[in-house]
Amino acid sequence: MKCLIVEDDPFKMEGIRSHLRDIFSDRIEFTDCHALSEASTLLADFDFDLAILDMSIHSHEPEAGAGSPFQLSSGGLDVLFEIEHSNNNTQCIILTQYPDIEIESVPIAVEDAQHEIFEKFDIKVAGCVRYQENDNKWKTEVTSILEKL
Repeated sequence: MKCLIVEDDPFKMEGIRSHLRDIFSDRIEFTDCHALSEASTLLADFDFDLAILDMSIHSHEPEAGAGSPFQLSSGGLDVLFEIEHSNNNTQCIILTQYPDIEIESVPIAVEDAQHEIFEKFDIKVAGCVRYQENDNKWKTEVTSILEKL
């Protein structure tokens, strides 16, 4: 299984990788990225079976002469659009540390975001999960979503 993880927090990234390794053992191959521009390039060049997306990501990686990256509160939504238009069968799980996801400048509760994304954009998301650092509930929820795929 090829998995794209779009996450700009190194600690959260490692937690996701560790949990997915626990589930899939050596049957999963990770590609990590930290910014919207990098995710767009990867999705144009490669196919993925699974994508774990943070909704609030940076515009691009910091590079000399490229200007400062800026935080995009709905950058993960742009990644979803990229996946939807890539015509592959990538299953997406949104994993965010915030209680709300901004959709068209409106905060939507994480538990309502899957339905809202489908209603507004006709994009099917496998699930939306709130990540909380000191609570393993997110692992249980991600595992449950993966079992249904």
